[in-house]
Amino acid sequence: MSEQKTLRCLTINTHRGRGPKLPYLLAQSPLDEAERIELLHETRAYTYYIADWLQEHHNDYDVVGLQEVFNGIMGFGDRLFKKFRQRDHYRLIGGFRSTISHGVGFAGFRYENLMLSQMQVLAHKQINFLLPGRIMFLAASGFTLAPFMYKEKVVWIGNTHLHPYNPFDRARQAKSIAHEIKKLKGEPVIFMGDLNTVPPGCRVNGFKAGARDDFSYKNDKTLEILIDSGLSMVKHSDLDAFYTYPTGLPNRTLDYILYSDHWNVENYEVLKDFKFSDHYPVFGEFTLKS
Repeated sequence: MSEQKTLRCLTINTHRGRGPKLPYLLAQSPLDEAERIELLHETRAYTYYIADWLQEHHNDYDVVGLQEVFNGIMGFGDRLFKKFRQRDHYRLIGGFRSTISHGVGFAGFRYENLMLSQMQVLAHKQINFLLPGRIMFLAASGFTLAPFMYKEKVVWIGNTHLHPYNPFDRARQAKSIAHEIKKLKGEPVIFMGDLNTVPPGCRVNGFKAGARDDFSYKNDKTLEILIDSGLSMVKHSDLDAFYTYPTGLPNRTLDYILYSDHWNVENYEVLKDFKFSDHYPVFGEFTLKS
């Protein structure tokens, strides 16, 4: 990695391996493509599709953050239904050097956030925290911050999945993340994930497709709090090129890669050719400033 000129990061909400929401995916598909999509959707094999895609592209990314990796129900884990966990698909098939997992959710619905990396992670130094604010009064959110060696320097990379509906709880979660970032005292940081909020200045409701939105994004301070902690974001606008949700009929941006001022942004894009979840992935490529 000492010869690697850029740091290439990718964030994917895996939608628990359930695939995209079929009506949205079919809405703008020609008949022959629609039939193929429906056939693939019936197999419910999206965990394998994502793992296989990661393996095919594992040399293209240095760190990948995955959210909503299903890990079972009622405390039994998904081995109750199949031999391997979703985590194992991404870990064993994906072809990455290391995996950091963080279990979140609750007994009735367990899932994990994963970070896959080709870089050297500093063992026993990563931070895994649960966040305040429960989803449906039950499920917890969480985040990871982990130190990696990049160009003989320690850089911190984070991954999270924030509250999907309540901007007040989401802001509380952002404050917890900001607190930990400030404790790093100026170290280089890249922070990615499904933040479940729209960019400043963009539409906050009235979306024709996707999850409910009447009160999900109004007066949300999440990004403001994270930016105040020392992170920056690529300037977004209400354009299809930035939309990450929902797959098939995208109309809003919910997924981001944020970065401290140590970094130059060389490339930043939403990968619209990836259709194995209800979110499109976000790719960011960065170089450390001199």
